[in-house]
Amino acid sequence: MKTSRIVIQSTIVLVSLSLLWGCGQDKSESQKPTKPKPVLVQVVEVTPHPLQSTVEIVGTIEPKVSAKIIAPTDGAIEELHVKENDFVQKNQVVGILSSADRLALLGETQARLERIKSRSGGNPQSSQDEELKRAIEDRDYAQRLFLGTPIVSPIAGRVIDKPVEVGSVVSAKQLLLTVADLNQLIIRTAVSELLLPKLTLGQRLAIRLDAYPDKQFSGTISLISPQVNPATRTGEIEVRVADAAGRLKPGMLATVTIVTERRENALTIPSDAMIVNANGQNIVFVAQDSVARQRVITTGLITKTQTEVREGLKPGERVVVMGQELLKEGMPVKVQELKKKPGNTSAPEGAR
Repeated sequence: MKTSRIVIQSTIVLVSLSLLWGCGQDKSESQKPTKPKPVLVQVVEVTPHPLQSTVEIVGTIEPKVSAKIIAPTDGAIEELHVKENDFVQKNQVVGILSSADRLALLGETQARLERIKSRSGGNPQSSQDEELKRAIEDRDYAQRLFLGTPIVSPIAGRVIDKPVEVGSVVSAKQLLLTVADLNQLIIRTAVSELLLPKLTLGQRLAIRLDAYPDKQFSGTISLISPQVNPATRTGEIEVRVADAAGRLKPGMLATVTIVTERRENALTIPSDAMIVNANGQNIVFVAQDSVARQRVITTGLITKTQTEVREGLKPGERVVVMGQELLKEGMPVKVQELKKKPGNTSAPEGAR
């Protein structure tokens, strides 16, 4: 009995010690701090690229040289030798205008002739009707006395507008034809006076047209206005457009891209990667050894999508571009690689 009591007491002691050890272990494990879960982020590697700031200005294509041919007097179009898109030479007669006096005299003599013809049967050779002969002579004399006024093109070019036809009655100074030299097309537009000092004659510009969205055209600045409009604070410029294939036409809408500033080797980041902290500083997060590191940066040239970083980053560092709003200094991160589209090798904005 004494032996069994000793065995029972030993067992109770062992069980008690076991329970006490287990409780102590659970308590220590519950107090152990949990490791924070890494934040899933996307990054881009910072590398130098050409970067340029641009301004887009809308204008209309028009001919550099054109001529509006107007009626010198009241009358009617007697002859017209051209139609739209016909090419004419300088000083070429493109039509004849009958003046109001000529029309009145010819109308009177022709009407008298028709009345006499109706009475004589319309055959002066078989009739001795002297009145009919005199009427014919008067009509011919009127035609020689009041000649039609020639309509002459003052320049060589193509007819781009012809609002009249043969027989049209016109008044003095009414538009008859428009002739333009389509080999010299320009875009006239106005730019802010703040932009004028950055422009030079002969400067090459990129031109985009709604009519040809997949084509890239170019031009050069051929004129910079010597004065600024005090009402609009703008100055006019003229851009000569290159169009060897003859695809451009007067009246087309064009967008001119002017480069205002350029950096050849700018360390750039996507503009939306930046965050402004409570102190008003521009900051970014860099993924370094799976840990987020905060950097205060100094910016330079800024475009629509890219920002130049002058201080705070080094080439090759990986800047967080997605998930940066959730980060703080020293937080663990898990980098998710950006998926590149097949064949997408385009350079950052401004690199072209």
